[in-house]
Amino acid sequence: MKTIPIFLLTLLISFSTTAEDLLIENYTSKQIVKRAYQTFASGDTEAWAELHTKDLKFSIFGQLPHSGVHIGTDATIKNVFEVLPLHWPNFKLKIVNMDAIEGELGSTVYVLNKMTADGLDSYALHMFTLKNSKIATFSAFDDYDSMRQAMIK
Repeated sequence: MKTIPIFLLTLLISFSTTAEDLLIENYTSKQIVKRAYQTFASGDTEAWAELHTKDLKFSIFGQLPHSGVHIGTDATIKNVFEVLPLHWPNFKLKIVNMDAIEGELGSTVYVLNKMTADGLDSYALHMFTLKNSKIATFSAFDDYDSMRQAMIK
């Protein structure tokens, strides 16, 4: 009887666990939201879109170039993600705190972010709702006055 070297067995178990962890259904709501920030920051809009429902409702309040209610990932990418760097070069979000509330119909995740860009140093509060392990809605409660002052027109 041949034995499998411990290293090889450990490696196989590791790959099995990694593959399972990659399934979004196994993520907690907070992990999904954290992944959404990671894909946003890296510019991987395809991976970002996969974390959201097809009828995503993405709301940016205020009267800024990216404000409005954007339905779907394509509209969000075009009307928000492509607009941000034009008006706020070096735009970045850094998670300060995250909290999730689980309910019968899904979960709500609240994220406090440090928001920076050229000429911008503020905070933003974001609210996500998730259904079936996908982000269904997003609402930004950003410091719109600071954003307006830092905005390149």
